Amino acid sequence: MRRILIALSLALSMALTAVPAPASDYMDMDICLGKQVLGRILCKDPQEINYVSQVRDNIYLFSVFYAKQVARFVVGISGDKIRVQGREFLKLTRTIPYDFDTTSKCAVVEYSSSECTRTEPIVCCTEKTEEDVKEEKFWDRPIPDLLEEDLKKALEVLPPEGQPAQEQNGQGAPAAPPAQ
Repeated sequence: MRRILIALSLALSMALTAVPAPASDYMDMDICLGKQVLGRILCKDPQEINYVSQVRDNIYLFSVFYAKQVARFVVGISGDKIRVQGREFLKLTRTIPYDFDTTSKCAVVEYSSSECTRTEPIVCCTEKTEEDVKEEKFWDRPIPDLLEEDLKKALEVLPPEGQPAQEQNGQGAPAAPPAQ
């Protein structure tokens, strides 16, 4: 009885301390990865692969015409691994590592299949947020335009040429006029 309690307490402590693999926050990128990786494994055009549904968080179901029939594949994406398993073809199971670049929000997979001649890396990116698009537009402008904009802002703060600038003392109030 004592051994059972010790085993149960160890199992419970291991279950409580186990950290789940971080899930991807980008469903559109995960679907793209699933199609591209399945296309590479089956040596098919990714456009021939159909996204069916999301089974659970980061687990997706795809279908494709393969081996003279419609076949379904489950693709799980978590952390830095992509796991592919065929529903009808259980022997077709792959675990493929991938890298995720947080700055560009793109995943890169280095995978090639012996049956397929395509060997270039698979790159899938998530849709950019509105803030990302604004930042890109800002930095895509030429430097002289950025400097011109800064100059205009600085000139707007200055008083017109005919008026003397009011001096301010250290407390934010205008300085008293000089005594005559």
